[in-house]
Amino acid sequence: MKYAFYALLLLPFCPLQAQTSGIVIYEEKTDLHSMLPPEREDMKDMIPQFNTSRFELIFSGTESIYQPKKEEELTEEESMHGGRRMRFGGRANRVVYKNLDLDTMIDSREFMQKQFLVVGAPKKRAWKIGMEQKEIMGYACLQASFQEDSANTIVVWFCPRLTASNGPADFQHLPGMILQVDINNGQQTITATEITLEEIDPSVLEAPTKGKEVTPEEFEEIQKEKMKEMGGNPGGPGSGRMIFMRG
Repeated sequence: MKYAFYALLLLPFCPLQAQTSGIVIYEEKTDLHSMLPPEREDMKDMIPQFNTSRFELIFSGTESIYQPKKEEELTEEESMHGGRRMRFGGRANRVVYKNLDLDTMIDSREFMQKQFLVVGAPKKRAWKIGMEQKEIMGYACLQASFQEDSANTIVVWFCPRLTASNGPADFQHLPGMILQVDINNGQQTITATEITLEEIDPSVLEAPTKGKEVTPEEFEEIQKEKMKEMGGNPGGPGSGRMIFMRG
């Protein structure tokens, strides 16, 4: 009932037809400077402030696949800063398949140069829907938020007229497509840049098979242990990794 009320608020601003299949292109952007610990502020001169990449969400009904944009180079991005060669990796090898009807998510992702196949249910977050509205790509959206843990605050914008209860990466379970994700006030953002509503061939929604199969709980423990060994932090949702190499 609550969701129906919010959807009615948007009726004057949304397209007339509800759509449940198509392709959404997202830009993922990470503010690397904001993720540096205070004692490593000197590294700002050696790394770019932002790392960006493009992904596509292909969806049909409750089934979807989220993957790097096909024309993007799938090798790790490299840049030169302060005499060092720096690589940003992991994200280019991530593919997320979801079937929300079957409560299934298969997330093929890289961590510490190893590929894992994380198999389990899609994350369920206790979203708090607000009254704020804004327009993204011509679609009126409502705001929802969630406190992931003591360190991560997530704010998303979703459009009830795009009725697929889905979104990029492992974000879903709102009454409409999620078109923007903001983690920790701009530290990480995922924003829709193109929206194409069309029929989708079901054969393209193929679940990934690459990687060592683990449960979400097992993968979280692997992350914690490895980062503890390195004296680091696994980072927020969707975080990648930075590797410094001597030039």
